[in-house]
Amino acid sequence: MIRRLLAYPIGQSRRLDALLIGSGLHLLAVWIPVLPLVAVAGYLSRVVAATTTARRRRTDPALPAWRPIRPLFRDGVRLCVAATAYLVVPVGLLVVTLGGPLERLGPTGGSDGLVFVAGSTVATLLAFALLYPMPAAVVAVAHEGSLRAAVDTTRIGRATRDAGYLVTTLLTAGGVGLAAAAYRPLNAIAVGFVLAFYVEVVVAAALGGAVARAWERQAM
Repeated sequence: MIRRLLAYPIGQSRRLDALLIGSGLHLLAVWIPVLPLVAVAGYLSRVVAATTTARRRRTDPALPAWRPIRPLFRDGVRLCVAATAYLVVPVGLLVVTLGGPLERLGPTGGSDGLVFVAGSTVATLLAFALLYPMPAAVVAVAHEGSLRAAVDTTRIGRATRDAGYLVTTLLTAGGVGLAAAAYRPLNAIAVGFVLAFYVEVVVAAALGGAVARAWERQAM
């Protein structure tokens, strides 16, 4: 399954089209920060929808096309709104906690050091707990084509209680972290933008498949 996921963005007829456009939009975002990334988000929404639909039909997911353009931007805006809504509280928690009083304490040893370690650990765990449903919510939004799916507690809850979803979420988070670390050095030879888009497509396909399998296992 991992091999199929890794080959998904580059093993189909639209691979050159998808990679060139996606990488170019990431490059364009250096000068025009918002609009190109909304288009990328719209394409990733199509990847998720294709993956979840293929899973239910017991077929291999096809790499979606970029056209038509107008629905692409609509899907991108919808996906960005859903993701941002889930990110606001945990990111704010980490910024306020680790960038505020706890940062002034620092891991200096003694009681202050214990407070820093305990506080930062609790803040990180709480942030993770708040972020954990986000992939399921984003997949639901892409699959249903509606923002209301982002607050469908039944659909999201069934996904988050699935062990496969947990494993996939952790693995994709690790993959994104590694790609982020390699992004800047690889941009020195102008391939970081390609890597970024490739990883995004793989992660979108992995999460779409994991959530679809969770829904299927729980007979939704």
